[in-house]
Amino acid sequence: MQKKILRKRVISNELFFQYVLERLEAEKKVKILVAGTSMEPFLQNGDQVVLKRAVDEDIRKGVIVLARFNQGYILHRIVHLHKEKVTLAGDGNISQVEIVSREDILGVVIQAYRLNREIMLNALLGMIWYKLRWIRSIANKVFRIKLKL
Repeated sequence: MQKKILRKRVISNELFFQYVLERLEAEKKVKILVAGTSMEPFLQNGDQVVLKRAVDEDIRKGVIVLARFNQGYILHRIVHLHKEKVTLAGDGNISQVEIVSREDILGVVIQAYRLNREIMLNALLGMIWYKLRWIRSIANKVFRIKLKL
């Protein structure tokens, strides 16, 4: 029996996201790893998300999107919609938000996995968590803890 050898290949973010964008523009789904903790507790570092190209109907409050921001890319939740602007926030962020144009939204998360088990994506629960930012901020200051689900 032959064992399959997996080799890791390190590439630049620019090249990686170029590949991701090409797949999305070709109407194909793409699976990427979550990097960082800004989407905790719902998504954690190392989780996998499946993206599809974002269309107008996908741009609604509560969904998690891949967007261009400050010459980079972020995977955050839509928390406010304006005519041409969209406000994004990481679930783990207490006060920071990002404002992008609708054209900057490249993909929408349609599935998520942690350790090969599907994670429930719940836009309503995500928005409730966002609305509780002020309570989370006070709890962090008073108890010096980070609230987790």
